[in-house]
Amino acid sequence: MPLPPALTQPFVFLASAPALAPLHGRTFRMLWFAWLAANLTMWMNDVAAAWLMTQLTTSPVMVALVQTASTLPVFLLGLPSGALADIVDRRRYFAATQLWVSINALVLAALSLADALTANLLLALTFVNGVGLAMRWPVFAAIVPEIVQRAQLSPAIALNGIAMNLSRVIGPVLAGALLAAFSSAAVFVLNAVLAGIAFTLILRWKHQPKTSALPGERFLGAMRVGLNYARQSPRLRLILLRIFLFFLQSTALMALLPLVARDMHGGGPGTFTVMLAC
Repeated sequence: MPLPPALTQPFVFLASAPALAPLHGRTFRMLWFAWLAANLTMWMNDVAAAWLMTQLTTSPVMVALVQTASTLPVFLLGLPSGALADIVDRRRYFAATQLWVSINALVLAALSLADALTANLLLALTFVNGVGLAMRWPVFAAIVPEIVQRAQLSPAIALNGIAMNLSRVIGPVLAGALLAAFSSAAVFVLNAVLAGIAFTLILRWKHQPKTSALPGERFLGAMRVGLNYARQSPRLRLILLRIFLFFLQSTALMALLPLVARDMHGGGPGTFTVMLAC
């Protein structure tokens, strides 16, 4: 039985909303879901690793180092990965970075199920996972202009931001539910499954490389151009300073949040993930 027009009208509006127009394209929609699944694994992994560390050690430094191990690769490899995204085949590069994350998720799941994770090993695997994330972020940003029309570029970028923020809420809540009901091993197993799904979706993308009459850019030269642009742009330098100051304080809070949640009266993984999602 068809729904009354009054009930179907909101859905027709959503389907035709300009902000959702990029999702009408099969390629963008497929990669958007891959991006969402990949970001879910990132947040779920960070939650499970941070909480597991509170159980493996009582050292606040080791707990805080989980956040450091996760984000340090972004600082070290962000610029090189952005340069590579402009030089190599982006489909293969995107797939390779996701495969890296998928393999790391499988190793974490296997070691967690075998109860073989130690504090130092957990830190090392968190850092390795961060390497994959750092190499993946710039290439996806570079892919978007290739798969949507110029008029849809702004809503496509906005949809990517929505995927990131949606995963930032759903990931911790889902991880917290699994931690409370089962253990961190369940989170790592689900991470491996989602990472594999994201990798499969990326492989299904039929990329057509664009040829250019200009000479290919070199790796070190591309990084040098990026640094020169940042140095010569006062507005960009101001933005970078604001970002640095923001994350300097917010990351400190995130790093110690597992200890705060653990030491609260009645605190546990559910408390930690609710605070993180907020």
